[in-house]
Amino acid sequence: MIRVVSKRSFFCDSLLETTKASDVFEMIKKFFIAQNVDWKTKLGSICTDGTPAMLGNTSGFAALIKKECSHVIITHCVLHRHALASRTMPTFLKEVMSTCVKIINFIRARALNHRLFKKLCQEMGSEHEVLLYYTEVRWLSRGQVLKRLFELREEVLLFLKNKENSLYEHLEREDFVEGLAYLADIFTHLNEINLSLQGPAVTIVDASERLKGFLGKLPLWKRRVESGNFANFPMLEELIMQKTQSDGHTTSKKVQKEVSKHLETLQTSFEGYFSPESLEKETWVRSPFLIDIDSISDEDLIKDDLIDMRSKEVLKAEFQAKDLGDFWGSLSQAYPLLVKRAMSILIPFATTYLCEAGFSILMSIKTKSRNRLNVADDMRLALSKTVPQINVLIEAKQQHPSH
Repeated sequence: MIRVVSKRSFFCDSLLETTKASDVFEMIKKFFIAQNVDWKTKLGSICTDGTPAMLGNTSGFAALIKKECSHVIITHCVLHRHALASRTMPTFLKEVMSTCVKIINFIRARALNHRLFKKLCQEMGSEHEVLLYYTEVRWLSRGQVLKRLFELREEVLLFLKNKENSLYEHLEREDFVEGLAYLADIFTHLNEINLSLQGPAVTIVDASERLKGFLGKLPLWKRRVESGNFANFPMLEELIMQKTQSDGHTTSKKVQKEVSKHLETLQTSFEGYFSPESLEKETWVRSPFLIDIDSISDEDLIKDDLIDMRSKEVLKAEFQAKDLGDFWGSLSQAYPLLVKRAMSILIPFATTYLCEAGFSILMSIKTKSRNRLNVADDMRLALSKTVPQINVLIEAKQQHPSH
């Protein structure tokens, strides 16, 4: 079976001098011309991050593309928007995060401290023996790092005391530990959403559904927290239960208030990057046989095709058995108008995942020992999904038997 929608890396190259939007535009333009590709009619969409060089209104890369071909759909990477929206935090939680980073760096970034801490964890029989590095740029670093720090908080407290580092005082504060537990929980939730948005097959429809579901949960979580229910934050809930059993006290009102405030600001931040309108994509693409047909305007010509298609039981069975892109692609002859509209939703990249995956491969190819390597051809080969026909290549070569 040939996939109708195929998303893969096309080419990569290095900018030799400046990295302005015009430089990127000219490089891509020259590549298409060299490959004899009529990009002005073939190009359908562009997905990029939100930097001014990419999305600037007048001189950004997207604006330059739009001047050449106005029909192109421009999308802002969902992963980048998700990461930006996740950074919103009230002052108290920012201080907790900042202190956690200092603690981790004190132990993890110093070789001697790292070895001593590992030895301490081994002697105490801890489940983990090391803290994880924290990096600002990694999408998934916060949740994993904070979770590990929370699980090793007693070992970290003892280690900092032995080192006479004043940071241990924070780990003796109940509100700080509760704040740490909450941050570990909320970033675990954010990481799960982030992971679900990754992959070469994720469409704008997929991303919209997952983000819409997450945004719908935030008000519910906020109401539960305000009523003293922390079931959605298991590490914080377990900490509160342990404290209740030991001294009869529940979580501090300060932390409860800060958690509620953070959930509210998180909701506002996400709605700023993902407006409700942007998440209301044409749902008939995902569920053509379940959508309320009356929700589509009578003036929309695709309504006729949808009504006709919904009456065919064979197509219902095919829809259940096929990939979404394959299903719509198979109807291009029968319903060209409907398929064209569906593909305008399915084809655009929702994220720059392939580009980010390319960076990971680049790190393994261009090592310190090969820092002068021109990686363009190597990257093309490493990112290609084409399976090499080894037998055909061998048969095309003349053998040279030994004399």
